Amino acid sequence: MTSWGIARRLCAIDAVTMALTCALAAGTIARSALIPEWRTVLVVCGLVGGGVPLLAWLRTHLDLGAVRVLHDWSFPLSVYPIYLVVLLIAGPSHDGQVYDEWLIAADAWIFRTDPTVWLSRFAHPAVTELLQLSYALFYALPLAVGAELYLGGREPQFRQWVFVCGCGFYLAFAGYLVMPAVGPRFTLHELGATARELPGLWLTPLLRTVVDGGGMAPVGAAHDAVMRMAPRDAFPSGHALVTILTMVWAWRFRLGVRWLVTVAGTLLVVATVYLRYHYVVDVLAGAILAALCLALAPAVHTWLARQLGTLDDELRAR
Repeated sequence: MTSWGIARRLCAIDAVTMALTCALAAGTIARSALIPEWRTVLVVCGLVGGGVPLLAWLRTHLDLGAVRVLHDWSFPLSVYPIYLVVLLIAGPSHDGQVYDEWLIAADAWIFRTDPTVWLSRFAHPAVTELLQLSYALFYALPLAVGAELYLGGREPQFRQWVFVCGCGFYLAFAGYLVMPAVGPRFTLHELGATARELPGLWLTPLLRTVVDGGGMAPVGAAHDAVMRMAPRDAFPSGHALVTILTMVWAWRFRLGVRWLVTVAGTLLVVATVYLRYHYVVDVLAGAILAALCLALAPAVHTWLARQLGTLDDELRAR
């Protein structure tokens, strides 16, 4: 195997991120007439897609510890801007259409009721507080797994984890683009009624505001505006997908954080439905995609690293 060009300075996940941002930018240019924020999309794609190889180049030529760490952890820094780009594309690309009716019908067919409505009878401020806190730990759980591997000197496993986790996020984003849906808090319930119907204790209002703001949820808008502006990020449940990957990875390598990740992760998956962010079929789809990632992503990581001659392959060969 002969590595080529910039690839020998990259990690495998860097190559995937660059390819994804290029694809998003190309698709946005092709459909710019439908995407009001197309300029913002192109700028973000350019910054992320160009920033990754720049960090790799700086790592090679400066040989500074801080640059190395920044490059190693560049995926967590890239994933949220890419998520926002996907939200800016998903709705307009389908001319505002959402597929929530299909998901509601699927839930009703399986359970003979709407699960989020049925769960409302069990609502309690203490339960809501616990589940809202667990839901807010979404990004922290995969970071905890990565940090234990990285700080423990298990760099090959860390690189593989970042790739597997990245595949999980990117599969979820693909679902948002292909089948945009807004979730039960916008369809089966009124977003403005959530605080009244699912009150917490102390932190719930703040955490709910942070989650809504991070997902660009149009809090306080009229119903028609809410449906037009609501983020199309319900199907599949990225929270369930990535959290399941995190729990399995923590146990696969017997990490010290595995019990914390398992308890918090299980509560988080329950919270996706209880807190009305997702339909149950969203969670089931996330679980299926998680199983697919666990089965295929490690092998894809090894193959891609070898084909491109990335840092991952160099590290494995030592």
